[in-house]
Amino acid sequence: LPDLLDAWRAVDSRSVFAGRLPLSSLPRLRPLLLDSAGDVAFRLAFSRDDEQRAVLYGEVTANLSLRCQRCLTALDYRVEGKMALALVTGLDEERLLPERYDPLLVSERLIRPGDLIEDELLLGLPQIPMHAADACGVNVGQAAEDQERAQKANPFAVLAELKGKQ
Repeated sequence: LPDLLDAWRAVDSRSVFAGRLPLSSLPRLRPLLLDSAGDVAFRLAFSRDDEQRAVLYGEVTANLSLRCQRCLTALDYRVEGKMALALVTGLDEERLLPERYDPLLVSERLIRPGDLIEDELLLGLPQIPMHAADACGVNVGQAAEDQERAQKANPFAVLAELKGKQ
């Protein structure tokens, strides 16, 4: 996969890029991972649709190691994403796109295909990564009971007792 790619030339030549990219090479995703070992499998296919619109179809697949926000241990999460992008040069073109396409604004001649792969992985992440309640190391019911007991215990109860004795 080239670092920079002429998107319009790739569309005209119907270029297809497939392979693997190390997760450690994705700077925006790396801080969100517990472990950046492994890679993402990708396939990017440039072409034109029936209306001669420049499009990019892509697929990404990766197993990511995230931190469970309930028990703070490792959570293995699989991301499988598909993209259908239409290359546009301005907002006017974007407004005319059918719903099946997301716009890819190509204001310069070159794009970074690695950024597209990283974007798709970021979109596939859960908002709050957590194990299933029964698979997590924390007993959710017990934690709720402990929190309820802590709320019931009034720190001023001792003062109320002292006031009552006077």
